[in-house]
Amino acid sequence: MKIAVPTRGNRGLRDRVADTFSRAPYFTLVTVENGGITDKKVIQNKASEMNQGAGPMAARTLMDNGVDVLLSGEIGPGATSILEAFRIRIGNASKDEKVRDAVEKYLAQL
Repeated sequence: MKIAVPTRGNRGLRDRVADTFSRAPYFTLVTVENGGITDKKVIQNKASEMNQGAGPMAARTLMDNGVDVLLSGEIGPGATSILEAFRIRIGNASKDEKVRDAVEKYLAQL
């Protein structure tokens, strides 16, 4: 399973969850196998600098990277619809929560 978390920086699992999904500067992509984190990758969110259409572009970025689950706080209705259409599940992560903590909390709920 691949989990995406919108982040303020590019520090991976140590970074903090960004305020919003589509305007986050980065996404930390976490690969989970057998209930544990096996890999992480940080990618830039090019949608963060768009004037319009950031939500759909950010959602497409996640789809293109094979993401199964998005953990985020605020997500707009347009982005939510597109994520659902791409079959990307949406979970909750609190603003300023560490990426590792958000992922581990999600995994504990499965």
